[in-house]
Parts: sequence; C-alpha cells; structure tokens
Amino acid sequence: MNIKKSGSAIAGLVAATTLFAALTMSASAQSTVNIKFAHNGNTNPDDPQNVGVNAFKDMVEERSNGAISVQIYPAGQLGDARTIVEGIQLGMIEMADVENGPMGGFVPEAMLWDLPFIFRDIEHAHTVLDGEIGRSVQEKYTDVGIRHLAYNDGGFRYFTNDQRPIHTMEDLQGLSIRVMESEVMVDTINAFGASAVPMSFGELYTALQQGVVDGQENPMNLIYSQRFYEVQDYLSLSGHFYYPRQYIAAEKWWQTLDEEHQEIISQASVEASNIQRESLVEYEVEMRSVLESNGMKINEVEKDAFIEAAAEHIYPSYYEMLGSGDASRGEELIRAIMATE
Repeated sequence: MNIKKSGSAIAGLVAATTLFAALTMSASAQSTVNIKFAHNGNTNPDDPQNVGVNAFKDMVEERSNGAISVQIYPAGQLGDARTIVEGIQLGMIEMADVENGPMGGFVPEAMLWDLPFIFRDIEHAHTVLDGEIGRSVQEKYTDVGIRHLAYNDGGFRYFTNDQRPIHTMEDLQGLSIRVMESEVMVDTINAFGASAVPMSFGELYTALQQGVVDGQENPMNLIYSQRFYEVQDYLSLSGHFYYPRQYIAAEKWWQTLDEEHQEIISQASVEASNIQRESLVEYEVEMRSVLESNGMKINEVEKDAFIEAAAEHIYPSYYEMLGSGDASRGEELIRAIMATE
C-alpha cells in the first residue's frame, strides 16, 4: 500500500468531513428562526410581564428543539410602545408585548378596551377578550401588517397624585394627570374634571418629580416598579381603565414561517399570556402592601359618578368610530360587551 497515497486519502477525507460539518452548521444556523421580542416594561424578573415573556421564550425554544431562538429586549430598548408597533409593521421587530394605549392609532376598534369602566372586573374582561368580540378585533390587525396572537393583563389602572386623595370625581378638579397617547384616555380624564396630559412613559417620573404634572394613572405593578411612590403621596383605587396588553408579530415575517413554527409560537403566546394573567393576580396583592409600606396613602373611590360620566360623555362620542362608520353598530357593540356574563 502506498503510504503517501493513503495519507493523502485520509487528509482528503478529514477535509471533506470538516467541510461537510461546517456546511451543516452553516445551514442549521441559517434555518434557525431568530425572534427579537420587545416590550417597554421594566426588567424586574418577578414582574408578571417578564414572567410571561420569559415563559414564552422557554416554551418556544424547547418545543422547537432550538430551531427558534428568542431574544428579549425589555425596558424600551427598541423604543416606546408606538415605536415598537411601527417596528413590527415594518418587519424590523418580529414580536412584542405592548399595552393597548397606542393601538387605537393602528386599529380603531382597539379603542374599545380603552373605554372607561367598560369591564366590571377582571373575569368579565377575560371573557370578552377571549370571546367572539375580542377575536373580531384581533382579526383587524392583519389589515395593518400585524398578527395579533393573544391578550394578557396589565391590570386595572388607578390614580396617583401628590395633592390629595381622590374619593369622588370632584376631587379630580384642577389636577393635571399624565395619560398614555390614547384619544379615549385623554377625553375621559378631561370629562372627569382633570386636565389630561399625554406624555411618554419614559418622561413620567421626571415630570412628577418636577411638578410638571400633579399625578398619573397606571396599574399597581407599574406604580411600584417605576418607584412613583417616591414622588406621589396618594393612590386612589379607581380602576377607571382596564389595561390589556397583547402579544403581536410582524405579519410579513409570520408568513415566512412554516406551519409547525407558527403553531408553536401561537400556542406559546396564549399559554404565556395565561401565565402572566395568573401571576398578576398574586402580584397586585403583594404590591398594595409594598406601596403602603413605602408611605403611599391608599383609598377606595366612589365610582358611581365616574361611571355615569363615562356612559353619558365618552361612549356616545365613539359609537361611530367603533362601528366603522355606523354609530348604531358601535353602540350595540358596547352594550354587548357590558351585557356579557
């Protein structure tokens, strides 16, 4: 046997094997689905939003056997809520968990969820969102380049301020209150007698600290995570807005996925949202105690006058928009939500 030829053959075999392995790894890397998953909440791993998105990441990566990789970008790293949604539309961001505040600017029907006192309690909200009405709104998103995958909870929103406790609607008179960039929310706070000031969430703490606004309204977990108790004395349990969040994806990107990956992501979105919902219930109880221990004075609110003002001054203004130009349809839609058991 020619040793030189044998050595050359072995060297060639090693080289071919190495090349094949490299090509295989390259093909594998190219076939991996990489998801940039953005949200503008905090980075606290115990916060229900992070509990949910981390569960989503774990489920998707495990169920796809590593074929799908999820990189989470929290705390507004990829922009505020509106910027994130625009990034989804453009396909620059694959997925996100965003609050409902800016969504009415993309899908007018999404403003349904921003209406004050539209939901009696959290169970009522879940029944509507997970039912026929919620699904009908989800379907509207594909028209603007977004795949709506699941609703989760931000909780109910409460007033805080540094002037006085809010027991009745009269107590809001003369106060400036920061709100999200939502037409419904601005109109509502003004109708309640305060002055609504739309403002980016990232600017809010400094605005409260410097007295640019007297107060704000947010769910309890955000009041805690953003340390608003350092610059606000009073927390009033108004529950005037429900605060849904949602898992959304870029529609163009979604259409590039195979059916198996779509199913994995879709199912994990629903399951992670349910995990987040359950986590929030326990977390809010804990947060109330923590906020009190940090010096906030917490009070109940007499809601009847607020509810009457919402029904009389806010709902009719949005009948036509919510009914896609048909005011009677919009009114029926609101009545259907409120009648849902």
